[in-house]
Amino acid sequence: MSIETLVEPFRFSFMARAFLGTGIIAVIAAIVGTFVVLKGLAFMGDAIAHTAFTGSAIALLLGANLYAGALAFALVTALGVVLLTRVSRVRNDTALAILFTGFFAVGVIVLSAMPGFAGDLNSLLLGSVMAIQPQEIYLIACAAAVILLVMLAFFPRFVMVSFDPVGAEAAGFPVTLVQSILLVNVAAAIVISIQAVGVVLVVSLLITPAAAGSLLTKRIVPLMATAAAIGLFSAVTGLYISYYLGAPPGATVVVVATSVFALILLGTIVALWVKTRRVSRG
Repeated sequence: MSIETLVEPFRFSFMARAFLGTGIIAVIAAIVGTFVVLKGLAFMGDAIAHTAFTGSAIALLLGANLYAGALAFALVTALGVVLLTRVSRVRNDTALAILFTGFFAVGVIVLSAMPGFAGDLNSLLLGSVMAIQPQEIYLIACAAAVILLVMLAFFPRFVMVSFDPVGAEAAGFPVTLVQSILLVNVAAAIVISIQAVGVVLVVSLLITPAAAGSLLTKRIVPLMATAAAIGLFSAVTGLYISYYLGAPPGATVVVVATSVFALILLGTIVALWVKTRRVSRG
């Protein structure tokens, strides 16, 4: 690939904003997604994304900030699940299903009552990364910085509740509080990611880079760094492919991330097969 090919997209301000915004989102989502993978919270991430959709729809109807509306509903879901599972006998996955299907249905009804329903629905479901405005870049960067600071401040506690929540609770550790803070961080990461890839694909930015990284290392810090690198590579490569082939940018970013995961998985299978062959011969 020539220098001219690499530089050309940056001649357009909307592409420069797309690269910057999506790059920030991909890195922070991958870092937070490490704990989503470790704790098996993929379904939780999907539920939060769908309820954030409803918050965005209501904000759109009221003329309010889309991020604020999405975050409000995402937090209701994240903390609502903790509350439901603590005060009732409802299972965690059951509480999630009840909350996210109900809220998502409300969002569809709200959007259907608005003019331009199809366009707004497409933007929220699949993202509109090319429409990122300068003020949204600042908002995304500030939100990412806050999320990262929380990750750094609570990192040892997040690790403890991820690997041994039962032991931590038995020792008197405030597991519920720490889990709630972690879920708030997940919700915030999902909300800022919706602009890039939409509700349908947002979970991939959380899960796929971290899952790919987990095939290469089991140590938490290298895993987070590897996931962030894979997320950034997927964002940049996906946007280049989208620019030159005219493909949907959000979907292209996700396809690249999935392809990276598939290649790493194939590599680990082949390496295991070679190792097994050597052992059997020796």
